[in-house]
Amino acid sequence: MPINAQEIVQAIGEGVAEALRTNRLFLGVEEDAFRNADIHPEYVTTVEVAKKLTGPDRIVSLETHMKELRRHARWLALVHAKSDKAALPRINGTLAGYRFGKKDSQRIDILVRSSDNESAPLLVAEAKLGVQNLPGVLRDIDRIARLLSMYSDLNLLGRQDIYGAVLFHLMEEGEDVDAHTQKAQNLLTGIDAHLNSLRSTKTWMNARAGLLTHGAKTQPATGYRETHDDGTEESVFAKESFTFAPGLILLGNAADVNSAKF
Repeated sequence: MPINAQEIVQAIGEGVAEALRTNRLFLGVEEDAFRNADIHPEYVTTVEVAKKLTGPDRIVSLETHMKELRRHARWLALVHAKSDKAALPRINGTLAGYRFGKKDSQRIDILVRSSDNESAPLLVAEAKLGVQNLPGVLRDIDRIARLLSMYSDLNLLGRQDIYGAVLFHLMEEGEDVDAHTQKAQNLLTGIDAHLNSLRSTKTWMNARAGLLTHGAKTQPATGYRETHDDGTEESVFAKESFTFAPGLILLGNAADVNSAKF
């Protein structure tokens, strides 16, 4: 079943919002931005977003080895080459430059593909925990861009649309939406500069980044009062309010990347 940019944006926005509710239910507000021994908020986000991307004739996989995508891309390229005797060394030579990590063991958080497995992926996506630093986001963008470049170098992008996504969120205490939004916009300024650099060398790439209006929240935090043996009281998970701003970087060869409404 085909997928389009607007559907991806909507599904990711809904999934991130659901992850926020789940994280608050299990971890409390104070733990939303940290790892818990038993529950990892980043994995909750991955699962909730993946659930929203399911559909008829689609397979959604988590933590897929990127080298498996390389092997499948090789098979696809050979199928399309048919009887071209020069295809095999050319394909092998192209893929020799695509190892993912020092041990070739990097994984992609979310993979969406057609159930017939006879085409390239529909979507490859990375899910970040709450972020404040630009370099971490840029590394994820580069991973997605490199994976899409592999399909481009094998001439597979001309046969179908492939999307890439990096999703993240920023959550801070307080009701000053303008201040928190400005912090997010500062992050997006750095992201946009990086995307412009990528587009200058990858003419097939369409890309945009922004905050998702769906899933953004400013709300009071819930908590409880704990009374200690000495009679003192402590607020647990107590904040006056918090602002939650999810963001998305959308990449791909499809033209509708540029017109998707965040």
